Amino acid sequence: MDLAYEAKSYSIGIPGRSVCNARNHHWVAENSGGESVGAGELFCASISACAVNMVETIALKEGKSLGGLEVNVSLYRNKEKPQGEVSLYDAVRVNFELWGVSHEDAKYFVKAWKHR
Repeated sequence: MDLAYEAKSYSIGIPGRSVCNARNHHWVAENSGGESVGAGELFCASISACAVNMVETIALKEGKSLGGLEVNVSLYRNKEKPQGEVSLYDAVRVNFELWGVSHEDAKYFVKAWKHR
């Protein structure tokens, strides 16, 4: 099995804050409400970046026209539910907005992303 990606995070002595690293890039992640990007926001960004990059690559490889796209990922929690020991989301919404494509191709691109 070949390594595809790797990243790590480590504590810095401030509860709720960590330093993350991938290759030679470093950034700070926090629990929600801090000055740095939150870990949940980074999770959303990684999913949306993967979707944008994958759809653009599929369009290029298949010779399909694609003017551009935006992918928004949102995580939801029911604050009425008692919190468990494990952090869970009650809903994840992924919204694609594509332009410069037919409705059929847009549906195709989203379906292709879902199945990979």
